[in-house]
Amino acid sequence: MYKIHFVRENIITEAEEGSNLLDVWRNSGLMPDAPCGGRGICGKCRVRILGEENRVVKACETRVHGDMELDTEHVEEGYQILTGGRTRAVSFLPVIRKIRVQVPPGKIGECRSDWTRFVDALSLTEEGKGKVYRVNPRAASLLGKLQKETQGTVWAVISDEHVLQISGEEPQTYMAAVDIGTTTVAAYLLRGEDGTVCAVASGKNPQSQYGADVINRANYCLTHGMEDVTGCIRAMVNQLLAEMAQKAGISVQEIYALSVAGNTCMHHMFLGIAVDSLTKAPYVPAVQEAMICSSQECGIAMHPEAEVWMLPNIAGFVGADTVGCLLSSGLAMEQEWTLLVDIGTNGEMVLGKDRRLLTCSTAAGPAFEGAGITCGMRGASGAISHVRWNGQAWEYETIDSGKPLGICGSGILDLAAELLRSGQMDEGGYLEEEIILADGEESGNGEPIRFTQRDVRQLQLAKAAIAAGIRMLAMRAGIALGDIQNVLIAGAFGNFMQPESACAIGLIPQELSGKIRMIGNAAGEGAKLVLKDRSLWEEAQKLSVGAEFVELATMKEFQDCFVDEMEFN
Repeated sequence: MYKIHFVRENIITEAEEGSNLLDVWRNSGLMPDAPCGGRGICGKCRVRILGEENRVVKACETRVHGDMELDTEHVEEGYQILTGGRTRAVSFLPVIRKIRVQVPPGKIGECRSDWTRFVDALSLTEEGKGKVYRVNPRAASLLGKLQKETQGTVWAVISDEHVLQISGEEPQTYMAAVDIGTTTVAAYLLRGEDGTVCAVASGKNPQSQYGADVINRANYCLTHGMEDVTGCIRAMVNQLLAEMAQKAGISVQEIYALSVAGNTCMHHMFLGIAVDSLTKAPYVPAVQEAMICSSQECGIAMHPEAEVWMLPNIAGFVGADTVGCLLSSGLAMEQEWTLLVDIGTNGEMVLGKDRRLLTCSTAAGPAFEGAGITCGMRGASGAISHVRWNGQAWEYETIDSGKPLGICGSGILDLAAELLRSGQMDEGGYLEEEIILADGEESGNGEPIRFTQRDVRQLQLAKAAIAAGIRMLAMRAGIALGDIQNVLIAGAFGNFMQPESACAIGLIPQELSGKIRMIGNAAGEGAKLVLKDRSLWEEAQKLSVGAEFVELATMKEFQDCFVDEMEFN
């Protein structure tokens, strides 16, 4: 056994000789960046071995060969995480309610139990009538004592037919929503009395250490099982809940419901459901249906009787996050053709009008997240986020205004648009020469920030996938692109990109220019809405079942369209 010292974080762990350094890094409790899942392709898990060696290596290709001091100097920090989004007004009919109940005392010779008398009294209230309540042994055991102490006045916290808690004093009730994105996780704490958001927390999805995209993570699960990816995301959700509870000055025990949105793979990984069916044709989910689980079986630290509300999936790669977007945007009720696009590693889109919904997913790849790009990075501190060519030199903005460390998706989009506009790149994607946005002296890591011909090809593949998907949905709907009157762009990348740049390179077809609106983290907004209005839980299930999934691979026109869309136009 050897000692491995992560100097920057001041963490010391032990590892056997021959251990893979990336695994050691993961097991230390840190979160290395490994977009390719440790296959040695991306080079993002670089770490410097200090001492006599003093060299930078790929952790995934390095073995422990003695005591080591490591500097994780290439780790991205200060993520720009989107938590706000557009939503719609709804009635406040929350999934969690608290009711004051007057329970009559038991009489000599009466055979009604404490629980029966409590349920009968509960059924007489406006909020509790018409339901058949399940026995909760934990709550039932408190009834006898409480009736004596409070002369029969008790407070019940209920969720449909489930009595979550009984107490003698009015309890404080809270609900939480979480959007589990492939890259980031956003969480919200809502006050049970009125649905007001009283705290927000977010962070990097720790599953990124097993791959930047869902395919790499799914492949990791096939080899190593679900425990690692499921355990780390549950721990992350618990961390965010604890952080929000602290901000609000409450205990996590006062959170009675958690709603969860995420793509199909994130949904399965959170629940610990095997992802085998998502890795091979016909790529169907193991579970599509909406689910209500107990917090304990999901490993989530809330009230012991709390419930986890899992929004339904639509298809293998159109998940509960898309359902959340549909809920918050109200797209199904639009009277004009409206297109919703969530641009990311997996691009999901929905075209709808008058409750007719057509949806598809496209494998855009991780280029928009900066993976696969020579100097690409996610939207973190130091990332070049916007670019402009002034006729003589490149001007750029960085996140947090520091020295550039790389370029993120919105910056890549601007750069491509400016290269086309200035004639430095043609519509076929031919780049006259490698682009240097910042030299080594100007950058924050001593290395030049470059954009290469290979990077152009990665962008073309991602752009073509999204653009072709949009055209195929319009074709299936039997409409022209010009018939689409509204374009809603959801997600972090879409929120920070310049619509003009997206249209300039054809990521969003030119016919849709001027019709684009950003709706932010619409999936997270949808997750909040189902907590605030119980009827939207049923609506979510109707949307999931009613949406027509378009499998692009089965459309003979898709491949030709994809090839055509490789052009920047």
